[in-house]
Formats: sequence, C-alpha cells, structure tokens
Amino acid sequence: MEIKNLEIILALDSEKHFNRAAEKLRISQPALSMKLKSLENEIGVKLVRRGKNYIGLTPEGEALKDNFQKIIKEYSNIKQLSSELKNNLTGNLSIGVIPTALIDISFLLNNFVKKFQNVKLQVFSMPSNEIDKSLHDFKIDLGISYLENEPILGVEKIPLYKETYYLISKREDLKDLKSINWHQCGDLDLCLISKENQFRRILDAVFKENNINPKVLIESNSLTHIYSHVNSSNFSTIMPYIFTQSFNYDEGTKFIKLVSPEISHKVGIVHIKDTGPSPVKNNFLKFLKNFNK
Repeated sequence: MEIKNLEIILALDSEKHFNRAAEKLRISQPALSMKLKSLENEIGVKLVRRGKNYIGLTPEGEALKDNFQKIIKEYSNIKQLSSELKNNLTGNLSIGVIPTALIDISFLLNNFVKKFQNVKLQVFSMPSNEIDKSLHDFKIDLGISYLENEPILGVEKIPLYKETYYLISKREDLKDLKSINWHQCGDLDLCLISKENQFRRILDAVFKENNINPKVLIESNSLTHIYSHVNSSNFSTIMPYIFTQSFNYDEGTKFIKLVSPEISHKVGIVHIKDTGPSPVKNNFLKFLKNFNK
C-alpha cells in the first residue's frame, strides 16, 4: 500500500471536488482517479461515490478516513524520527493560533525555525473552537489558545503568558488618561473583533457582568481592518497589550490600560498527548521549555 494514496481520501473529503483535490495534492486529475481506483482495489471496498462529479465518501470511506489520517500521521512521525536520529530534524509542524496571540508568539516561532531550519511551520489563524476541533481531528499538531476561559478539554497545557487589555483610541478627550474603567467604554464608538473569536466573548462577558451596553458600530475578523479604522477615525477598540506596540499608529493614538475591573487571561500551548513518536512536535515542546527559562 502506498501511504500517499490514503491522502486522496482526506483531500476529497476536504475539497469535495476531484480537480481541487488533485490540485491540493499537486497531481493531475487522471492520476488521482487512477490512484484512487488502485487503493479501492487493494482494500476491496469502494471509498468514494462518484458520477460525473464527486458526490461524497461511501459509508466505508467515512468509516475508514479517520484511520487513514492516523496512518498518515504515524508515517510522518516515523520519517521525522529517522531524520532526528541522523541529527537532521525535518518535517512539518502545524499550529492553530487564536488571532490575538499571533503577534505575541512570532518571536518564539522565529527562534524555533532558526534552530531547526529544515522544519516547516504552518501557522493558521483560527478561533479557539476551531482549534479544539482541529486538534481532535488531527488536522493540527498544536494550538495556542486561552487555557482557562472556555478551556479546551482532553489536552495537555503549557502556559505562555497573561493577556491584559488596553483601550486604543485617537479621541482627544482621552489624551491625558493613563487608565480607564470599563464603564467609560460604554460611551465610545467601538470597532471590535467579531463574535466567533473567544477574545470578543471575553469582552462581552465583562460588559455583561458590569451592566455595560457598548456601542459596537463595526465588527471585523481582521485585526488589520480594526487597526485601519482606529488609525483613520475616532473609533476606539480594545486589544491585548501587544497590539499597542505592533502597528504603525498615528502620533495622536493613545493606549490606555483598562481597569475596574482589571482583567487578564492565560494563553498557552494546547496539544493532545501522543501515543507514538512525534519528533518535530516533541522538539518544539522541549525548545519551548528551554526558551521560557
């Protein structure tokens, strides 16, 4: 059995289309069809329902796809381990990251790839609930998410840092403030991250617990889009501290710590404990422990 032929089922399940699946695997559509037929003949069951176009997996294909995913992952781990034994760690490491942590963890990731230059990192911006699903579906190796608020279950956790919150605004009437209480945000025109993100649900929980009715006039799932509104108008936003340092704000922009109440949340690594060898992931976790010393 060719291990790579198992990837055809996963690609078809993901793309729902023969040509797109072939493009994802970087093979021709006829080659995909030939490899699929060879796999079905070898296993002895039909895996895909098809007519002129892709229809879906057969019940047998649905039943086997998770096993195929595990076989592919184990094969990848074996290849990585063999390279590690030759002192030449190679392979891929996929990491799902909540949007508000992308900037904070860039320094860590930069240093890892400098040390292990044959490792390819794949970083995906995704909400915490998608990180949860992708971890348990073995689509990513690690997640970086909140550890306590809406915690992901069934995972190992390694704390990285605490997230604290600031109001970012160009409003002239706020220019002399060093701190601001959450109630004062209720009078501002706000541009906030959209509600599928856990960070927004944290903000909404603070508003609700303190009987604040915020004027959220713009929502976006793009942090760059939020920055552009704050930088070009009197819209204000609420962001973790790192975002006060990471964009080219206008000179008149203020960064004001939110207090009364003071809120912080732990962010860290979440991962599922492996039953077999996972050299790239294990080396990343070892690197992380040494990096934090």
